[in-house]
Order: sequence, then structure tokens, then C-alpha cells
Amino acid sequence: MSAPGWMKRLDAPGRVLAPLPGGRRGYGVFSGADRRRRPLAIAQAGEVRAAEAGGALEPGPHGLVLSAAGLARIRREDASGDFAAQHRHIGPRRVMDPAGRMQTVQADLDAASPLSRYARARGDQPALLEPLHLAAAAMLRHDYERSALMSRVTMDWSGQPGSKVRRAPRDRSDAPAARLAAQARVLDALAAVGPGLDRLLTALVLRDAPMSAAEHELGWPSRSGAPALRLALDRLAIHYRLAPRAAPANPFSPAGAG
Repeated sequence: MSAPGWMKRLDAPGRVLAPLPGGRRGYGVFSGADRRRRPLAIAQAGEVRAAEAGGALEPGPHGLVLSAAGLARIRREDASGDFAAQHRHIGPRRVMDPAGRMQTVQADLDAASPLSRYARARGDQPALLEPLHLAAAAMLRHDYERSALMSRVTMDWSGQPGSKVRRAPRDRSDAPAARLAAQARVLDALAAVGPGLDRLLTALVLRDAPMSAAEHELGWPSRSGAPALRLALDRLAIHYRLAPRAAPANPFSPAGAG
């Protein structure tokens, strides 16, 4: 069964699902906590309860939001169609300026990613990345933006241009439970990718660093990052259950045995 329209409308930064105002029955998709404006979509109470029971929704600061499972459901459906056409949208994106400060800018959320160049074919060369790779990267970025990790990047820098002095990290007990859960999902995903590859995804997906900068930081030869990127996103897609997990190798089975 495909995801309902209201669930797809919920898949955008800042959107929440909350009870309709004025005693009306059902729920609405709103852009933030303000419910005075017309909802972007309406869901019946039974649909919302079923989505909660299925793990597609979770509590957020101002209402219900998509969980990792709900986001994976939408990404799986999008990956089966024209991913680029269905996902191209303008919205806020956090980027780090040359002085080391985080800023919010409006951008094409897909084209702004360093991964976008690897999702396009070049001449007779097929694209390095497939839709499921972009879906997995989008899920990792989604959890990262909902966690306290990105806020910490902003607060850790001293704010002085060119300075790299870090402040003491905040106490995790100060963070809301939803942010801690998002942090745990990010760390679990990076652990599933494995050492080295986790740093590559951190640089490219979470920090929007160019491939050349990531290769330099990791001490890798030039042009070695692209095949490693595909491997990292293969593992990430398996972690998010966007792709099946292959059976482990068995060196004791006869060659050619199933």
C-alpha cells in the first residue's frame, strides 16, 4: 500500500501533524507550530492511529513527525519512480561558511548536495549512484538535522572568524528525547557503514564538503573517493532496509553451490 498523500506532504523540514483547530475532527499537516493557517493536507484520526501503530510517526516538539521508518517508506516508493522529479524541492539548508559558522540558506535540497553530481550520467558513462543511494543519504541527513548534532556544530565554534577553538559540549540531559533518539539513529547508521566510510559520509552528506576535501581529510588518493562513496551508500541502504542484505560468504561451501 502506498503512503497517503498527507504523509508525503509531511516530508519537509518543519512540518508537523497536529489536531485540527476549532474542534474539527482529524489532523492537519502544518508548517510549524502555527495552526491558524489552512493545513497543507488533512488526515483522518483512524489513519493517524494506524500510522502511529505502524511506527511511521513519532512525537515532535509541536506535533507528530515522520519517524525513520515513515521516511524509509516514502523513500522506497520514490526510489521506484523518477526520484529526481519527485524530490526536487526548495527549502532551508544548513551550511558552514568559510569562517566556520553555520548558516541557513534556501537551496534546491537535492542539487545542493555534493552527491548530486554522482547521480547524473555523463555521456556514455552511467551514473555512479542509484535512487536508493540518494534515498539512504536523505534519511541520514534527515535524522542529522533533527538531532542536536547540527546545533552542536553551531555552538562549538567560538564565533570568531578563523578560530577553531571549541567550547565545552552541552550536557546530553538537556536535549529533548526526540533529539537524543535522532542522534542514536545517526550514530547507529554510521557504525553500520564502518570505519573510514563513516567519515566519508560525514564529510559529504552531513557537512556538504566536496569530494576533493573529503579525500584530503582522509588522506586518500585523488579520485579514490567515488567508488568508496558507492560502497558506503550500499551499506547505508542496507542499514535502512532500502536494499536486501546479502547472505554472508561461506568459504566452506562447494564452489557454485547455492
